[in-house]
Amino acid sequence: MWALVFGALLIANLAWLGWNWLRGAELRAAGEQFKVKIIHTNDTLAVDILNAKTHEPIWIESYSDHDQKPDLESYFFHGKNVFNLHLREHGAPKYDVIFYGAGKSAVCWWDMGSGSFTERVSYDTNGTRSGFEVWYSNAWHSVDRRSEKNGIIINGQWFHLKLDTNGMWTTDAEATMRTNHP
Repeated sequence: MWALVFGALLIANLAWLGWNWLRGAELRAAGEQFKVKIIHTNDTLAVDILNAKTHEPIWIESYSDHDQKPDLESYFFHGKNVFNLHLREHGAPKYDVIFYGAGKSAVCWWDMGSGSFTERVSYDTNGTRSGFEVWYSNAWHSVDRRSEKNGIIINGQWFHLKLDTNGMWTTDAEATMRTNHP
């Protein structure tokens, strides 16, 4: 009798262990594909998810203050940063998308919090910035830097650029146009 009860308990225990092993197979498979790394430097904490075989980053979340809320999330494709989400406590998030070209050239498109792309910066294959444009008045305009200030040229006249509270570019031209055209 005891042998029968013991045998039934042994079979039930083996079945339970087998069930748990099968359920954990998904976690083991994920553990073979991904690696989690925590980095703490200066006053910044980052949580990285890496490809376990290549050690290339897939996703990084950074915390630079102590409010337990992330400040930046970065997404990677084949180890290259392609998307960043800059989270702000008071205001819309900023984000940028990076498009890679031949060699090491790249173009980075920015949304400064407006909900649409308002800036794009180009980089040469050596990493030097080769172009800087802003979206203003339904068109892309090359930024012209003068006296340490960024501006654009409209109808042959240079106007200082300003970023409004909604993340859109404005210029002194708008104030001029409003005063000249009631």
